[in-house]
Amino acid sequence: MSHSLQPLDQLIEDVINASNMQCGYECSDDLRDAFNAIAEHPRAADSQPIIAERLCEVESASGAGLLAVWLGAGVEGGANPDTTGRPVLDTLMKWAATVETIDADEEANENEDEECDGPAVDPDTVAGMELLGQGLVAHVSRSGALHDQIANDPRIISELERVEHISAGPMWVLELIRKRSGTLLVIHVEQRRGFRMKYENLSNCFHLFTLLQDAIAGVKLPGSQRPSEELIAVAKGQRAAECYDDAWFHYGIGTHPSADLGTSVWGEASPDSIPTVDGQQVLLLWPPIMASRGWGAGFFGPFLMARPPAVVLEEELPAAEVQHWCERLKLPDPVASPWWKFW
Repeated sequence: MSHSLQPLDQLIEDVINASNMQCGYECSDDLRDAFNAIAEHPRAADSQPIIAERLCEVESASGAGLLAVWLGAGVEGGANPDTTGRPVLDTLMKWAATVETIDADEEANENEDEECDGPAVDPDTVAGMELLGQGLVAHVSRSGALHDQIANDPRIISELERVEHISAGPMWVLELIRKRSGTLLVIHVEQRRGFRMKYENLSNCFHLFTLLQDAIAGVKLPGSQRPSEELIAVAKGQRAAECYDDAWFHYGIGTHPSADLGTSVWGEASPDSIPTVDGQQVLLLWPPIMASRGWGAGFFGPFLMARPPAVVLEEELPAAEVQHWCERLKLPDPVASPWWKFW
């Protein structure tokens, strides 16, 4: 009998049964055959929400994880992420709850005993959480509602943070939630030039600085340089390599009209830390006030293909608008360069 002629309910049951027997990352022959049988059915798409609703009942963590990856592939192919995303999240939380971890006080005590590695974690649970995280990222990156549900629920965030060192899946989800996007008003104080810029999917300001410096490299501002092609490829997630960058400017906040360390934009901080003025995040470019601080490529990742990092120069502001902002921010008058000199 052709698989396509079997009742869809029976094919779904075959998938669940094969998932219960799954062990590890590599899809078993039985589960692969069950997936292929569903794919041949004329109502294959109808199986996705049904299987998603049964995800929590799967007895194997890796089996549930492979189902989540399968559901994520469906979302990447155009299925509605809001239909299947929440069950994937709930199942990840279910398996995370089975993992024992040491709290901060216990860890301090355990550090005195170097032979103690903490509670053992079942390898299949580690694999399952990684696969569940992979499937969940595919959903969250395409669903603003699911993204906000996770981001605004301290219980979920706390649980993911508790186990992110155990398995890559929770870490990937947190990394996606921690990424920030927005617009920046960037003013080069000495030159009295301003730019409206857009940043997307960045976790920290070091990453912002590197991509911003690339975006304005062609503007030829004092202090700018030609960025390394390899560095930018690494910063955009297009290549993996060990490389470093350093600041061309002193990056200051718009709420303080002078350059000093106390009002710097800290590279390790989230882009959210850049204050707003009249509802707009403002970044000031000053001449360096000390030896430039460097940072490594470790601040750029991990990368998520569904949400690539970017900084885009959208427009250079007219001189009148720049002057308005300089007055609004109470920036010092520029020092005119002398037109004469003695030899």
